[in-house]
Amino acid sequence: MRYLLSLLLVATLSGCGTVPMAYQPKDMSLEQAYVVVEQMVMTQHRNWKPDYFVMTEHYIGWNFGTVSKSVGTGTSFGNSNAVVIASSNTTTRNVGECIYYNQIEEVKLLSWKRKFKQWYVVSLTDLNGRVLKHIVRTRQLRDAELATDALNVILKDRQTTN
Repeated sequence: MRYLLSLLLVATLSGCGTVPMAYQPKDMSLEQAYVVVEQMVMTQHRNWKPDYFVMTEHYIGWNFGTVSKSVGTGTSFGNSNAVVIASSNTTTRNVGECIYYNQIEEVKLLSWKRKFKQWYVVSLTDLNGRVLKHIVRTRQLRDAELATDALNVILKDRQTTN
């Protein structure tokens, strides 16, 4: 019975996770590369699409909107003409991040199984091989390859310029 449960657990867990794919990026014009990256980022699934995306001469930036947290209390006195005393505490912060081109060592194309469906992820990694950001997630291999191509062109240009 334990063997069967262990086998089931392994089968379930193997349905998830990312695996690096061997891919040799192709070349394209720098102008086309910027258009491709912006389009791929802004047209991906709503769970991963940022509210704002920018590529400057020094960094790539995202903003996933504003997160607000509000806490309130209230007290009433009397039966007929109730008087309510309330207070509120609200915290608002912008959720944004940026990655500088000089932090990026490599653009990786990953194969990803999520809920037993095939996805492809384009990731930016640092010198230690750690993922800085999964920048594009798509169900289409061709879109992921195109985003990988474009990011490599931009990264090569930015690292030689800066």
